[in-house]
Amino acid sequence: MNTRHKLTLAPMFFVLLSFIAGVLAGCCTPVPPWVYYIAVCLLAAIVFMLSKPDKFIFLSCLAAFGLTVFRMAGICTSDYSDQHIVRFCNGETYRISGVINSISKKYQNKTRYTMDCTGVCADNTFVTPAEGKLSLTLYHDSNTQPVPSLFFGEHIIVTSKIRAIRNFFNPGGYDYEFRMRLRGITGSIYANSNTIVQTGKVNSSLFARGMRFLQRTQGRFSNNVAKAAKITDDRPPDFFSNQARAVLTALVTGQKEMIHEKIRDNFSKAGLSHILAVSGLHMSLVGLGFFSIFIFILNRQPSYVITGRAKKTAGVLILLPLTAYAFFAGFSPSTQRALIMTAVFLTAFLMEKEKDPLNTLYVAASLILIINPGALFSISFQLSFACVFFIISGFIFLGKTLGMPENKWIKRVSLMIFTTVFAGIGAAPVTAFYFNIFPMVQVGTNLIMVPVIGFLCLPLGLAGLMFMDFLPGLSQFFLTLDVHILSYCLQAIHWITGFDWTWARVVTPRPIEIIIYYALILCIGFAIMEKNKALIYLTFLLTVAGMVSTGQGVLKRFYPGKLVVHTLDVGQGNAAVIIAPDGKTLLIDAGGFGGRSSFDTGRYIVGPFLWKNWILALDAVILTHPDSDHMNGLYFIFENFRVRQWIKNHDTFSSAFFENIMHTVEKKGIKIHVPDSDPSRFSWDQVKISILGRKSGDLADNRNNNSLVTRLDFLSFSMLFPGDIEGKRERELAHTKNFRLKSDILMAPHHGSCSSSSKIFLDKVSPAGVIISCGYMNKHKFPCRTVLQRYGRNRIIVFRTDLMGAVTLQSDGFGYTIKTHRKN
Repeated sequence: MNTRHKLTLAPMFFVLLSFIAGVLAGCCTPVPPWVYYIAVCLLAAIVFMLSKPDKFIFLSCLAAFGLTVFRMAGICTSDYSDQHIVRFCNGETYRISGVINSISKKYQNKTRYTMDCTGVCADNTFVTPAEGKLSLTLYHDSNTQPVPSLFFGEHIIVTSKIRAIRNFFNPGGYDYEFRMRLRGITGSIYANSNTIVQTGKVNSSLFARGMRFLQRTQGRFSNNVAKAAKITDDRPPDFFSNQARAVLTALVTGQKEMIHEKIRDNFSKAGLSHILAVSGLHMSLVGLGFFSIFIFILNRQPSYVITGRAKKTAGVLILLPLTAYAFFAGFSPSTQRALIMTAVFLTAFLMEKEKDPLNTLYVAASLILIINPGALFSISFQLSFACVFFIISGFIFLGKTLGMPENKWIKRVSLMIFTTVFAGIGAAPVTAFYFNIFPMVQVGTNLIMVPVIGFLCLPLGLAGLMFMDFLPGLSQFFLTLDVHILSYCLQAIHWITGFDWTWARVVTPRPIEIIIYYALILCIGFAIMEKNKALIYLTFLLTVAGMVSTGQGVLKRFYPGKLVVHTLDVGQGNAAVIIAPDGKTLLIDAGGFGGRSSFDTGRYIVGPFLWKNWILALDAVILTHPDSDHMNGLYFIFENFRVRQWIKNHDTFSSAFFENIMHTVEKKGIKIHVPDSDPSRFSWDQVKISILGRKSGDLADNRNNNSLVTRLDFLSFSMLFPGDIEGKRERELAHTKNFRLKSDILMAPHHGSCSSSSKIFLDKVSPAGVIISCGYMNKHKFPCRTVLQRYGRNRIIVFRTDLMGAVTLQSDGFGYTIKTHRKN
């Protein structure tokens, strides 16, 4: 069998492809799944008659496709009963009863669970039976109140509103609603932890008791790690010591929620994110430990020594602790893959069959998709299997071409280097698509950190877990040493990624480019190994296709030929991306949430949108005024994009976000411009931008009225961005002589509040359309009904981000078109 056949025609290869095709068809098809399945069966019958494939593989493929297409169609169908929780997502407050069905995920000031709803009560008397899975978020102040522990299978009552799972509707945006639906979650509730009523009822099934045991073990381990972090030094733990505690907890238990975004980013920039995932390395260490224990015990039994069954028996027994550890660590796709591959290899060992690592990988992927078809869309699933596939394929390539050195130590170092390189090749498109990062020093950091963290810190952590109950003193010693080592590792990683040349931000590749990349890498490998002319020609064609696709993307990015204004859906806030005909870019505000929300609109909405549009640099950023709903997303933008100029008003704001932004701008040497009452004007070819501020001595107490007002002109088209100005400032503008207000399109002042959009202002602007950027069912009840009626009387067409999603305007300088991301 040639290498190409070995890589792509292993028995389970086509079965896996059938599973994947079934998942994609089930969630994307506009027709009922049975229509799809009949069509596929008819096509398969024709293929069978023409090519006579292996009957078992052929039937397995049909069964795999049918199983997943019907399961995915059932998951994606929104046909809910009258008692489903989606019927109660109406803004009213209920007493909701349900059963916790997950292990807790603990964050800094909140804890998250999932719960199965059993009943809903609106008037404290009559309980309406209800069904459906909810995401439960409990807020708490760990400094002033104890954090309650809710256990798997525990029955609780919580008073809250039930919120529908809802997306931010932006082009190419993250489909949060779909991801939650894959988990069966269709609603969310938020409450303070002290409002929870624990009824005392618990699920007493064997599985629920086992999950509670694992949850308590996780909690005790986390507490022991916290104690270790406190005694690593006489001084209070610093940032890196605290984060070493979080990283150690993630390494052993899979709970990564307490890891700070800065540490996550550092691991991504250094190409070390895989270390934080519980995967094959963890399972190997756990399996080796228990295998040694079982072998030690069984070798004391004469019957096992005489018959030679000790190794095979130990191989079967280690599946129990491995499965328990997989559940303990969260049972993520990477953990499932490692567990299934271990089980398959052990089965082959027991049956004394030859082990095919690629076929084993295909079996593992297929079994995961049988258990959970939605895992296909998991980043963990995609990264895990892409990396392992290219590692296995890469070593097959080496075996056919270069071979490995004979020297034992050189061979070990070579193995580590090649493993890192092959994993990097496999992961590159996935990490670029999801994280927009390319680590330049991945090989070097892995050579240093994988041995230290993977073969020293992780075993110490696992030993601390195993000895926690039997030898607590020794366990505490291991954990203390571990935290100390990890703290130095985190500081080293932070120092390395502090150099700009060690990592680079990249644009989001399109699916066609990812397909071309993987096909090209495989063709190059096959062409070198087999010296096949057809493969060489195919490699050339794929290279040309990649260049054409990339060139088309570059042309669209830098020479769009028209003015494009994207008003993004950032919830209750403002963010607008402007792309000039010559490719120049301007960002006006970046949205943001205040209060106890940790959602970063810059990281999760504005930044990804820019990368998807192949924007890595911004010619200018305008902050209309330093309110959280306009400002908080900017910190991520300044940290991760090349910004040439920042335009702001005279206001300052005593908040951590504003101080962080000012520090970043100063560190990166970004030019700051502060307009006053004399308009600042600059031009990009035929696009003219005018910005009007206020003199520092004329600042109002109301920050909204200090907003910068920006006017955009492109030939005969114009658009006005007035920030959050209110009635008083609107009247001032109406009488301003040096700033023209008349515009085709108006961004609604202050999100359409009652205090803005006065008659005199609308008469002066006289827009044909208005875009209102506001949050769905926001607490301020924007836009105001009076304002909407005023727009209607003036015959102004209204576009709302809360109902229509992102609003995209395109203009050739004479006319314009407006498209919304979703229908109203």
